[in-house]
Amino acid sequence: MIIVVGFIRATVAAKGWAYYGVNLFFWAKIATFFVVALLSIPPTVAIIRWRNALKSDAAFAPPADAIRRVRGYLWAEAALFLLIPVFAAVMARGYGELTP
Repeated sequence: MIIVVGFIRATVAAKGWAYYGVNLFFWAKIATFFVVALLSIPPTVAIIRWRNALKSDAAFAPPADAIRRVRGYLWAEAALFLLIPVFAAVMARGYGELTP
């Protein structure tokens, strides 16, 4: 939903697609958003599996290495997510226009 609203704003808003379509930081922001979304898949799958395992075995505890792996994904997501508002701020200040 965020992506859809963002693209609607990019095409209909005051600056329009002519500004956003050629802006390096706009595309970096979109790419970062998608990378964060992709990085969220393994932790989500792991947590769902852990929850299902806990339902069938009340004594279930995920292995330490699996927790460490999920935590690594979450840290990577958080670090990349911080770049999204940075790209937006830089873009709003007029930087990043790709000129042919």
